[in-house]
Amino acid sequence: MRSRWLALALWLLPLLLFAVVPVVALLVRGVGAATGGMGTMLAAESGALVNTLGISLGATAWALCLGAPLAFLLFRTDLPLRGAFTVLFTLPSAIPAFIWGMGWLSLASPRAGYLNRMLGADVFDLYGAAGIAFVEGLSGLPLVLLAGAAALRRVDPALEEAARVCGASPLRALLNTTVPLVLPALLSGAVMVFLMAASSFGVPYLLGVSASPPTRVLTTRIYELVLLGSDEGLPRASVLASFLLLLTPLALGLTWVLGRSGRVRLSAGKGVSPRVLALGAWRSWALMGVSVVGGVLVVMPLAAILLTSLQRSFGAALTWDTLTLSHWSGVLWDARTLRATGRSVLLAAGAGLLVVLLGLAGAVLRKAFRRGGAAVEAMAVWPFAVPGTVLALALLVAFSRDWRLVVVDRVVFVLALAHTPWLLLVGYVGKYLALGERNSSEALAQVDPSLAEAARVGGAGPVRAFMDATLPLLRPSLTVAFVLAFLACATEITLSVLLVPAGSEVLGTLLFELQSYADPAAAAVLACAFVALVVAGQAVLAWARRRVPEVR
Repeated sequence: MRSRWLALALWLLPLLLFAVVPVVALLVRGVGAATGGMGTMLAAESGALVNTLGISLGATAWALCLGAPLAFLLFRTDLPLRGAFTVLFTLPSAIPAFIWGMGWLSLASPRAGYLNRMLGADVFDLYGAAGIAFVEGLSGLPLVLLAGAAALRRVDPALEEAARVCGASPLRALLNTTVPLVLPALLSGAVMVFLMAASSFGVPYLLGVSASPPTRVLTTRIYELVLLGSDEGLPRASVLASFLLLLTPLALGLTWVLGRSGRVRLSAGKGVSPRVLALGAWRSWALMGVSVVGGVLVVMPLAAILLTSLQRSFGAALTWDTLTLSHWSGVLWDARTLRATGRSVLLAAGAGLLVVLLGLAGAVLRKAFRRGGAAVEAMAVWPFAVPGTVLALALLVAFSRDWRLVVVDRVVFVLALAHTPWLLLVGYVGKYLALGERNSSEALAQVDPSLAEAARVGGAGPVRAFMDATLPLLRPSLTVAFVLAFLACATEITLSVLLVPAGSEVLGTLLFELQSYADPAAAAVLACAFVALVVAGQAVLAWARRRVPEVR
């Protein structure tokens, strides 16, 4: 029993030190800085606050209006190519939102965008609040789509059958029985889109700071105040970060309430196999409509990025003579790119390994402390819900000075993370620890405990029994967790921009700099490399997930 408590303490120590204490300290600092002047300070930043709420609501409405009908078409009808469309419409969640912003900027930049060059100048203008909401809603579309799909799979088909027996048409039965049961799940996904849009940094910076007039949101204002670095800038940034942080528990609480209200209980032992709704004469029209939506919203911006990477200069006339591979050779083999790639791979691999190890340890502790398992899970998962801008600012403030521990007046331990890539590694691990804990917990719950018990009967100790009997069965899920964490860290932009010290660039900061300040064509090359990395990672995930069901 004592060993379990010691293991829990050793697991909690780094989590508290690097994820919990800095965020709590930032919250306390923000509240303290605003004491007596909260109204004045928020009034001074009212523009950023109003823009954040307006953009987040717009992105939420856009994702919900698009995701709800797509969920029904893809998961309840006989629409052809449903599997391919599902992969296509979930792609926006795998590729960073910043890249989708780049793609749509290549299409709808007021004068240089491809659409405006074909249709006339200033037909489309992506800059400003509407453009940000559009891109953020597209990026959050899979949250609504997958939430609706999961709810549709849980609905008992007997409900629709009973409505059909009473004389309702297939469509009427769907609208009267299934839609009310699925709606809470769809709204829950929409709330997560709101939280994602409110905490986004890359897209608002790309499409808002350069707008005329500039469209500032809370995250970009925090970034500006951090760069300012004055005695007034950091306290004000702390206040804005605290306000942004308070949106997280409110959104998660609303998601929990919606989840409980939309929970469908099935009869014991009864499987769920919803009847597919036949589209009949509308099948071809539905196929055409979904194809157009997928082509315009997903394929077209990615194609625009590829085309931009092949142009000699963005905005020039589009002819065969203006296409070149010089940007590809110039960017991919540039010494700066190679250094950033090596640093990104090392940091992402190190973070992925730590996420898997700490996540597995958290899952084992959660199972060992059954009554306190929920608390262990909450400790591992909650940093994932903290906006990246807030977590980065908390780490910057907490480790702006060296931490010193003096033992017996002779031995001094110094923790110096400021202006080092190690602080970025800490941010990566804290942010994505939930990926390791969730995958490990789900896999561990499927393993039959009699396997470890048999090893114990054979004379093995607890550690040896776990290593020989349990761990081999967890490897597919641990592989999934590692790949997810690696991809998330390698393509991370918000934490990277705020935490990477000068001279220690990673791919995320290099992409951000090239797109924002230097060369859009060169940035498009890096964006294509990001997409290729994501596609390769998704292939590895598909392979690893096929092996996960083997766990019993």
